[in-house]
Amino acid sequence: MRYTLGIDIGGTNIKAGLVHKENVIKRIGLKTKAEDGPDRCLAQIKSIIRSFNNISKIGIGIAGIIDSQKGIVRYSPNLKGWYNIKLAEPLKKEFKTTIRILNDVNAILLGEWIYGAGKGYKNIFLFTLGTGVGGAAVCEGKLLFGASGFAGEFGHTVINFNGPECACGNYGCLERYVGSRHIVEIAKKKIAEKRSNLKNYKDLTPKIIANEAKKGDAVAKEVFEEIGYYIGIGVSNIINLFDPEVVIISGGISRAGKILFEPIRRTIRERVLGLEYRNLKIVPAKLGDDAGILGAAHFADYRFP
Repeated sequence: MRYTLGIDIGGTNIKAGLVHKENVIKRIGLKTKAEDGPDRCLAQIKSIIRSFNNISKIGIGIAGIIDSQKGIVRYSPNLKGWYNIKLAEPLKKEFKTTIRILNDVNAILLGEWIYGAGKGYKNIFLFTLGTGVGGAAVCEGKLLFGASGFAGEFGHTVINFNGPECACGNYGCLERYVGSRHIVEIAKKKIAEKRSNLKNYKDLTPKIIANEAKKGDAVAKEVFEEIGYYIGIGVSNIINLFDPEVVIISGGISRAGKILFEPIRRTIRERVLGLEYRNLKIVPAKLGDDAGILGAAHFADYRFP
């Protein structure tokens, strides 16, 4: 039997899995040598592919601006030197098999759409919360790429015209408020003025803040009220624009549960037009780290409209 290989390339880790139907039957992972440039990373990808047998086709999800139809990575902010890199073509020549590439958040959405929280829906928006904030959409049963293939930069939608400068050069981007390091910034500002168990931690993380919020720490709960409000504003804009059936929230912080989802839903109730007439669900992702692998593998068979 031959299988599809799904590869998820991030700035920190490369994860790959051999996929049969909706199951990842064999996995491998390693640290991305992002600082060594494209050639070193390409060598890692080739090494991963060689470690698997019985591969019929390969799908690759990679962070950045991706031209999926031409198989080119136009720009990847987390991978040093990745500008206009032809990724699919050299791999196809060497391994004599189908190679398809797409943006990593599109891969996550594809996995959740086919196998997870988006199964059965035709209009979906997914966003990921991590170091950065990404987004992807399915509209009328089709993955939304946009005119140039760059649709879904949800983290760089503006929620405050006079907000702080983002790494992208714009001001007031959603990512500048709810990216993981900015969540920690919010917490540090609050604990400088108030009593909190968060002061007992040398290195704060969103996970630690979430755990303390669940235990009842007032400051930690304030942090999640604030970031839930910001996310709710961003999601409300998406709902008003695209009218999805379901919004899926992915990334490690999505596991925080009701301390995150309650302020998001409250803000949406306050800001979405005609919410009472919409059949809308706001849900966490189901597949965890497997979503990107499964979605990339599924994309190996994707046919553009």
